[in-house]
Amino acid sequence: MTVTLAAILLSLAGIVLLTATDPKRRRVFGLPDAKHRPAVLACLLILAPGVALLIAGQSAAFVMWLAAVPLAGWALAAIPPGALGRKR
Repeated sequence: MTVTLAAILLSLAGIVLLTATDPKRRRVFGLPDAKHRPAVLACLLILAPGVALLIAGQSAAFVMWLAAVPLAGWALAAIPPGALGRKR
């Protein structure tokens, strides 16, 4: 269970990085352009935990990761930028 949670959190970090630097999302919400967009790093952060789970033979953990990562991506896409900061 701990391995699964670590893989999900690592992939979530990549999704947050992509969400924060997405040019279209920033333009729609009136934010300035991001200085740089580390898309390769973000994609590596998103996909590497799944590959590692498969190599380690953790098939149940892989299925849980495979379900949680898209769900987290949709949840982050639904939240407007700055909404988390205003709620605090």
